[in-house]
Amino acid sequence: MATISFATLTVRALVRASVYASARKPASRGPSGAFHGARGPLARTAGIAIAVVALTPVGTAYAAESAAGILDAARATYAALKSYSDTGTVTEEFGPSARSQHTFTTRFNREPRGFLFAMHKEGGDRLVVWADPGAFHVWWKATGAQTDYPNPNNSGAITLNDFPTVGAITKMTSLLYSKAGLVSSLSNATLLEGTPMEDIAGQRCYRLTGTTKDFYGQSGRSVNTRTLTIWIDARTHLVRQIREEGPSAPGSRNRTTTVFEPLANPALGAESFIVTAEMRN
Repeated sequence: MATISFATLTVRALVRASVYASARKPASRGPSGAFHGARGPLARTAGIAIAVVALTPVGTAYAAESAAGILDAARATYAALKSYSDTGTVTEEFGPSARSQHTFTTRFNREPRGFLFAMHKEGGDRLVVWADPGAFHVWWKATGAQTDYPNPNNSGAITLNDFPTVGAITKMTSLLYSKAGLVSSLSNATLLEGTPMEDIAGQRCYRLTGTTKDFYGQSGRSVNTRTLTIWIDARTHLVRQIREEGPSAPGSRNRTTTVFEPLANPALGAESFIVTAEMRN
């Protein structure tokens, strides 16, 4: 099989992004919601392509600037998607041997706006976030309550549920709603290097390593610094796996691994965004 350079893959992703971006409307915080992106001119996408192209052969380690370029190409791809869906798992590992695993699904449509995120936690808890034209809504089994977030101040439906979803809800939304300023382990990432490529779910992936951290909103002080590893599909530039690992005592672990099975631009009808009884039970 012929070797395809990172440059070729990056240009493909960004050309695809430019085509999608040409159909998008200007940014809006009006009745259509706070998370709509802005039109990105083709020249801007071309500029990104020039900035990130690195002639590094597939299968080898790549420099920090190339790792950052791969992440930038992934960000451009997500920002230009018309629709997106995934299924996934979050695995928490802590202490000498404790482990829990949760499942989730995400569905997103840019226009007309549609969003749904549903998580089933191992202990029986459930959380659902969905959107209609007027607001985002959250239902959490632990409280039995529904909370509504009317436009344009609807970002709390995402950001305030980072902790109960073990970070799953903020990772992809920070990429899909790229103009909303949503915070996640990806938006706070500092990449150090790219390492040899690996297969995830049978797909060849770039493996990027670095660090991420959280910030206090008022002071801006950083906390909870941890190592970050991101696996990005070399063909589609979609994220397939994210691993975060914090400090731990000898013989213990403090690790969270989020795995995605993503689809770019699936056909999602109105029925795809209905909250079903199964999501609540």
